[in-house]
Amino acid sequence: MKKNILTMALVMAFSFANAQSNDKGKIHVNVMFGIINGNASITNDNTFNPMPKENNYSATGVNFGANFQYGFAKNISAGAGIEIGTVELTDGDNTSITSFKVNFSGRYYFLNHEKINLFAGPSIGYTSGTDSEISTTYTGLNYGINTGCNYYFGEKVGMIFNLGYEVNSLGNVSINGVKAMLGLALKFR
Repeated sequence: MKKNILTMALVMAFSFANAQSNDKGKIHVNVMFGIINGNASITNDNTFNPMPKENNYSATGVNFGANFQYGFAKNISAGAGIEIGTVELTDGDNTSITSFKVNFSGRYYFLNHEKINLFAGPSIGYTSGTDSEISTTYTGLNYGINTGCNYYFGEKVGMIFNLGYEVNSLGNVSINGVKAMLGLALKFR
């Protein structure tokens, strides 16, 4: 009897250890909603003043986006995503910047089980933002680092939590801060 229980325990442990939520050829699709909290600076270029003036703001906002990841190896995936959002810059007067982002990201899975995984990785992309007050469009680079967790309720559906630090360099506007996102996680073979 003890031998049968030990054999069953070893078989279950082996099957659990070999079942991963990310693997070569696995596709992850995430739809997320989140917040960003940080700082912003706008440099006013005045042709009459040789010293440009930098205005600093606190920045808070919301983002909505979708991300696609493809598993290249057991612990590595890479993909692309899009986000739309709005950020309020406050320091006496309020300025709102609406943004559209395209990101490319990679993930390394530190914990990679069938029901749960923990990951971290870099992202880089393009951001376009429009200032609602003066109807000015800014474009530039965004980059950051993210860490997160997927928890799967079933074979294909779960939830994702993502926490990261992001920098958006949009010409004379710079917005950076901590971004937290929560959403739906789907995985396919």
